Amino acid sequence: MRLNSFRSFFLRFQAAAPLCFGGLIALMLFGCAQEQKPWELSKYGRQWVLLHNGSPFYIKGAVTWGYGPLEELVAAGGNAIRAQPDRDGLDKAEELGLAVLVNLPVRGQRDGLDWDNDKEVADQKRKVLEVVKDLKDHPAVMMWSVGNELGYVPRKPSGERVDPHPEMWQRLNDIAREIKRVDPVHPVTVCVIDVRNKDKIQKVAADCPDIDILGVNAYSKIFSEGEPIEEYWKKPFFFAEWSIDGHWETPRTEWKARTELTSSEKASLISYRYKNAILTDTNCVGAFVFFWGERQETTHTFWSLFQDGLKTESIDVMQRFWTGSWPDNRAPAVSGLWVEGQDNLMDIRLSPGAEYQARVYCYDPEHDDLEITWEIRPEIVRPAENYAGSAEKRVEPIPNLILHEEAKSVRFKAPRETGAYRLFVQVADGQGSAGYANVCFYVNEKEGNESSENS
Repeated sequence: MRLNSFRSFFLRFQAAAPLCFGGLIALMLFGCAQEQKPWELSKYGRQWVLLHNGSPFYIKGAVTWGYGPLEELVAAGGNAIRAQPDRDGLDKAEELGLAVLVNLPVRGQRDGLDWDNDKEVADQKRKVLEVVKDLKDHPAVMMWSVGNELGYVPRKPSGERVDPHPEMWQRLNDIAREIKRVDPVHPVTVCVIDVRNKDKIQKVAADCPDIDILGVNAYSKIFSEGEPIEEYWKKPFFFAEWSIDGHWETPRTEWKARTELTSSEKASLISYRYKNAILTDTNCVGAFVFFWGERQETTHTFWSLFQDGLKTESIDVMQRFWTGSWPDNRAPAVSGLWVEGQDNLMDIRLSPGAEYQARVYCYDPEHDDLEITWEIRPEIVRPAENYAGSAEKRVEPIPNLILHEEAKSVRFKAPRETGAYRLFVQVADGQGSAGYANVCFYVNEKEGNESSENS
């Protein structure tokens, strides 16, 4: 369902008048006679709305780990986070005025849980309910999530697909039902992937009647999620994770390395998807952008909205949407990275120990002096069982390969060992922001291209 006049007014008024937004819109739409829960879902015409103490609350959220960096989220206009259950973290969120979608410790098949083992299932439910009972009265709690992507089960070593347990969704609904008995004032969700699969969304809808709102993790297929939700789910949803294309969706080099967009390309894609896929869906009550912090998954920069503690352009974009204004200082823009003699960025082959030149294409919106840092790292080794980067180890820069840096150019030496590598560049403005890029290359003596030194 697409943008209507109500949503246009809803978002414009929210940005223009944040102090009076909640009370006025709530009074206009819902009245004040009925008894209010701290968090509830309501429908006005064709528009779903999440209410906080009776006032509309559109989720301007981010996925975090360890409850940080939250001050920067508030400064950017964010109002919610998705995080693990932690009382100290909830206290911090409350101090900053942030609502928390609490990821409850619900395991699935990929974590070794046997859904056929009644004792294991009962023990898990008991532990989850203990967390809920302990934290349910904390004012920062917004919703409970009974699992994340539990329908995803890795393939067997042979490559054979493994289907999720046929009663998994019913077992998750059992947990949701018990949570609502213990805590009837907070909505319960489950976070899923690939709801474009109509069989899947129909099964979730049939087996999970006690789930109040659906959390959807979506990346390249984000524009395909809304229609099956509207047709089969019949309840509100939110994007529990969303961002750029996942590393499993990106083009690969000849040696199967996953390529990565520049920080500016990511910001452009995030802007387009938020404006055209998220804000326009009237069944959607908000979204959590991924990932608010720094995270190793394929590279140390792939999902990270921060780089060495510095804000990136994607945060500027989200602030523009969340507050209606750009930050006073915007991050440097990085549009591309070039390596001499290489016309095909999907197949850069360098000779061992040879010298090459590279250049980054970048600028700063405020014309700040830029500090440009280069480094070469080996490609990570991806373990067979590596869900969401959980088994990856961050690789460190190789010393003594960066020979000379001048303005936006660098002269570097290729490693001597055959293998896959990346050339990284960071562009910092000295004002707390940075842009970045990286390019994959392969060192192979037989197939390596000659450098300018030898040409």
